Amino acid sequence: MSFTFNENANILWVDFLANGKRLSDEAEQVKLLDNAIKSGITHLIIDAKVPFGQTTYPSKYGYHVSTWSDGRFDMWKERDFLKEFLSTAKDYDVKVLANVDVFSEGTTASRDGIAYDKDEWKVTFYNDAVASESNAAEYKDADTIFVNPIHPEVVEHEINIIKEVCTYDLDGVVLDRCRYPNVYGDFSELSRKGFEAYIGEPLKNWPEDIFTIAEDKSVVFGEYFPKWAEWRAGNIKAFFQKARTVVKEKLPLFADYVGSWYPLYYSEGVNWGSETYHPNLEWTSDTYHVSGLAEQLDFLMTGCYYYDVTRQEAEEKALPDYWYSVEGAADISLDAVNDSIPFVASLFLKNYKGDPEQFRRAIKMCKEKSAGVMLFDTVYLEEYNWWDVLRDELVKSNSGK
Repeated sequence: MSFTFNENANILWVDFLANGKRLSDEAEQVKLLDNAIKSGITHLIIDAKVPFGQTTYPSKYGYHVSTWSDGRFDMWKERDFLKEFLSTAKDYDVKVLANVDVFSEGTTASRDGIAYDKDEWKVTFYNDAVASESNAAEYKDADTIFVNPIHPEVVEHEINIIKEVCTYDLDGVVLDRCRYPNVYGDFSELSRKGFEAYIGEPLKNWPEDIFTIAEDKSVVFGEYFPKWAEWRAGNIKAFFQKARTVVKEKLPLFADYVGSWYPLYYSEGVNWGSETYHPNLEWTSDTYHVSGLAEQLDFLMTGCYYYDVTRQEAEEKALPDYWYSVEGAADISLDAVNDSIPFVASLFLKNYKGDPEQFRRAIKMCKEKSAGVMLFDTVYLEEYNWWDVLRDELVKSNSGK
């Protein structure tokens, strides 16, 4: 249990929402593991807690995926995905980590999730006008319900989930959605009091002293926004410190998965960079670096979610910045991590649908720039029939080192 992170990692994410029905058949689990090993995969990430808060194992604290009101995972009733998959994987030479989606606890689509039973846990948005379209940051109409990262009961709940996950014979734990939903949350009284205590003075105009919303719906940073960004990021770092202590008592690896767009990450309220990295952005304070959480991790995965592979391609297309490319996203990730820990550039396979050659180029760039590659998600390898493409690229790259 004392191994360190392999800095030539080929990581494959297995999203339960996309793959859970298929993997209810043990033969499909075997097929997945066979394909992964043949393709050069070194690490698998499986879900212990999905983006809407349900657990894939029987939990004393969370709701099991089989309790979903629409019955989508009825085939998992009275079953334990973690236990079953780990049993299947025990004879394979692959590391298995469990992902925990942390502060997402419900879905507006079916009104399932613990957030509907714990209304006081929910994030309070800036105002009613943004709340209806701002449940999650991934996209405008996302239906994920987020809970307040500083609510004591929320913190206790999420730590209890992580403790449960660490009782399994895993190689590590990955946190995802360990963040605020977006720039509009949380503006509860709990957050107001916490922030005022942090800066040592009351705000005269709440929440306008943080930011205002222009007629075009853009956010206009106020006087206190830089300290607000630092405070929010510090809250997330504090949770990581708690979670790390829990994980490292039992398992070797502790990791995080974030978006690579650091210059815009004030929205999510996370500073995934190093404490030694001093960004100079419009919204950062002089002391923003104190909220850096990279040192809490054994490795970090950043989503380099762009079709264009090189910085030159992004420039030729007149994209907003160089980091709207796989290469640029990797570069900005390297800058922020500042050699503190290994970082793994990560790809969203759907970006390359119908273009396996661009997929190959993207893998090569990730391997060149970072400590490996992470591929999201398994379902696209199945859908596009790309296992051979992946094997050709990863096995070839590994043999060339």
